[in-house]
Amino acid sequence: MILFIRKIPKGTLPSELHDVVSPALNGGLFSESGQILHVDILAIKIKDTDLYEFHGLVHVDSETAGHRALNKLRGTTIKGMPVTFHEYTQRDWHNDRRESQLAPLAASTEKRAKDRRRGVNIEIIDDIASIWAIFAVNQPTLTPEAART
Repeated sequence: MILFIRKIPKGTLPSELHDVVSPALNGGLFSESGQILHVDILAIKIKDTDLYEFHGLVHVDSETAGHRALNKLRGTTIKGMPVTFHEYTQRDWHNDRRESQLAPLAASTEKRAKDRRRGVNIEIIDDIASIWAIFAVNQPTLTPEAART
């Protein structure tokens, strides 16, 4: 199972995510403990505004431990900012319900000014270290209140 951590603070390290999630995987009296297999940081650059979003992906060895961790981690903060935890869902053409809707009917009744999905307007950043270096040199530190806006 993969836990998705939405909008983590900039500069968060994989080891910090490991330290947050690890205690929630501990088993109780009658349940076995889970283990973290791998931690990733996903950096997304929004091309229109040159802003970055950071998300965490924590790979856990069992579904049971993952669901237990999701329940325990509600309301968690990282570096003073609240984050949300979800089960990561890999979208594919056969399990994406957005693709199966009737396109002609949707197009004729569409009233939105632009598409809500950001597909072509984002860029996935592979080298996170280069992003941290940019923030360390060029960006002022945001307070948790300013980052939420």
